[in-house]
Amino acid sequence: MAFDKIKHGRSKHISNYGGVGSLIETTDSSIIIETFDNWGYADLNEKLAHYIIKDDRLLQRLKNRFKNLKHLVAIPTDRDSFLHQVRPKASYFPKWLYCTHCNRFATYFEWKSRWRSIGKSLDFFSPPKCSNKDCKENHLEQIRFVMTCKNGHVHDLPWEFWNNRLATDRTNEEEKEDDNKNEKPTGPQIDFSKKCCEQQDLIYKISRENTELSGIWVECKNCKKKANLKGIFNYEQICPGKKYWLGQTNGKFHDEDCREITSVKLKTSNSVYYANTLSSLYIPEMQNPLSSEIRIDIDNMVLKQKYSTEQIVELICDLKGVQRELVEQYLENGDIKYIPDNVYRQAEYNYFLEKDQPENNQIKFQVIDCVEQINGFAKLVKIDKLKRTTVQTSFTRNEPIDIDSILQDQKEYEYTVQRQSVSRNNFETKTLPSLESYGEGILFVLNRKELERWEQQQVIIERIEKIKTNAQNADWKSHQIIAKTLTPRKVLIHTLSHLLIRELEYVCGYPASSLSERLYVSETMNGFLISAFDGTDGYLGGLSNLCNDLENLNNIINSAISRATDCSSDPICIESGGQGVGQLNLAACHSCTLTPETTCELSNLYLDRKILIDSDYGYYR
Repeated sequence: MAFDKIKHGRSKHISNYGGVGSLIETTDSSIIIETFDNWGYADLNEKLAHYIIKDDRLLQRLKNRFKNLKHLVAIPTDRDSFLHQVRPKASYFPKWLYCTHCNRFATYFEWKSRWRSIGKSLDFFSPPKCSNKDCKENHLEQIRFVMTCKNGHVHDLPWEFWNNRLATDRTNEEEKEDDNKNEKPTGPQIDFSKKCCEQQDLIYKISRENTELSGIWVECKNCKKKANLKGIFNYEQICPGKKYWLGQTNGKFHDEDCREITSVKLKTSNSVYYANTLSSLYIPEMQNPLSSEIRIDIDNMVLKQKYSTEQIVELICDLKGVQRELVEQYLENGDIKYIPDNVYRQAEYNYFLEKDQPENNQIKFQVIDCVEQINGFAKLVKIDKLKRTTVQTSFTRNEPIDIDSILQDQKEYEYTVQRQSVSRNNFETKTLPSLESYGEGILFVLNRKELERWEQQQVIIERIEKIKTNAQNADWKSHQIIAKTLTPRKVLIHTLSHLLIRELEYVCGYPASSLSERLYVSETMNGFLISAFDGTDGYLGGLSNLCNDLENLNNIINSAISRATDCSSDPICIESGGQGVGQLNLAACHSCTLTPETTCELSNLYLDRKILIDSDYGYYR
């Protein structure tokens, strides 16, 4: 199915919730984004230069895992789709659909075949429509349920066998008034030996009176055998290992051997998909200035294996008139090693605080000393222009992984959920899908002396230990791994970032969902960046200009702290010993501290406003 019939933003293809392998809701249906290999870049040759995103620092980091990686390639725009026939590819998923008029229930391929059999053109089949004359081309509805496993596979339920639920299956009975509503339903048991009858003709019926799952039925019009959906979320089976995001080859979807147990989820559930993305802020000094066109020329010469490295250097320098050391640098991989995220961010932090304003049109910033003007802070960095590159490397289902595990070698990998690649070539891919964004922001740097004095308090240490203890009992491995390195400094800076983002929404009108945080926290870092990028409602100019009036900015910060003292859920919230997912927040809830999921780097976890505002030990006491 061609992407040009699907309308939604480019950013959905690379975000924490979207990307290759994800299910995306469109105005017509839900689709699964197919592998990057199917988007058409392989046919571009020299035109590929148009799509290359240049961030050599990020590229070098990725080569630790992707040894053959050559380029980060941009998500195409609608204009690109028209000019170069390059577009993200997708297909309908789930594959089972039903007509809300006649209730007929079948796979996408069966509906497509019926449409063709009555002499109608497939050009008019999208979005899928009912072929029944009385239904007048009624748009079909997709089923709401999918199955996923921890190896990253997703597939449909066995609907063609669903009405074969065994007579001993208690959950297939009608609900009684005296049923124990708190009793966990038994998982449905299905006979897979054969379909209900040879002339199976399924319908999907939804009761108007019964809103429970027992009010939804799958029935065969031919043999009248039926079964309801009660207990569906407890149904399990061995995973068939389908990889629908890799598309079809010779009419068959890619698959692999998988013996994991799959579980049922709503297709819109967050746990169906977690993108593994890395982002990077552009640093000019770490960038090779060679153009994309010259890079492609060098790659082609290397690929032909007709020239030695020295010959390639000589030819490119003579033909293109570039400096020899730039070509040598591009050809030299250098020391490729695993780089933890904090080490990677340290370079950005140091660059903003220690470098003079560069003569570069892709970044513009100014360091401002504010220790006297703004309580609790030592410096601000007014960033009028910055460039961010986001790249998707893989994804997981059922459970997310922490950022340091994204590029980790399999021997060091601690999770049971497995990373699925965005490319058929897996770690041998030469390109990865990326998104380049321009924006503005403010880097807030806390007063180190005040921070170090504050974080040594025993009561503060004990509060953070509560979160770490709760994390050890959490269901997800990522919570346990992140909590190992959790510090009072990180919780403080993360919470302060949230409070300020919420205040900017209240006072300045920036939608919180349009802002994003980037935390810089370690023994040598103590700051956070709040930014807005193009394509969001917040990128209207003016965020960085708040630094022009330090008195006003100080008032905004003080207002954020003051607002944090009053939560509509107090005293329950302020005295909480654990709330939210895994009990990983203390005094922090939707009423006072949490922000939209797209804004936060840590999934709205590891927050505690009490360590800022408490009159005895708070940072702003």
